[in-house]
Amino acid sequence: MLLKTWIPAFLLTVLIVAVSCKKKHNETQPDNQQEESLAFELPEIQLQKYNVAQDSTYALKVNVTSKMPAKGVKVTLNVATETGVIPLPQDDIPDITANPFTVTLKHLKPLKTYEVTINLVSLSNSANIATPQVFYLTNKSDQ
Repeated sequence: MLLKTWIPAFLLTVLIVAVSCKKKHNETQPDNQQEESLAFELPEIQLQKYNVAQDSTYALKVNVTSKMPAKGVKVTLNVATETGVIPLPQDDIPDITANPFTVTLKHLKPLKTYEVTINLVSLSNSANIATPQVFYLTNKSDQ
């Protein structure tokens, strides 16, 4: 007798669960627009090679070759001695929305070579990170 009352209740529960799960899968999800993979180039730099600065500052031109993200990009700059042991602090770079743009390297000591790594990260999607680019920069001035 107890079994006769439990079977319809069980079947009704299974039916409700099945219908509610089916509705979840049929709902249209909002379109998440995918950003184009972030890429950039340094038109005046030879990557993985030695480049020359004539002064204690160097204007580094950067060209974003992919579509610029809606909110712009965050530029990360790491400048250290060639051996990578002693970092050379640089000024913070504000978020960038223009393309192309220029980043100024400062405080380059005379007759020193630095390893420079530059990277871009999308402000719209923090998972969209460009491949870092590395080059060497030598300040040829003697002052």
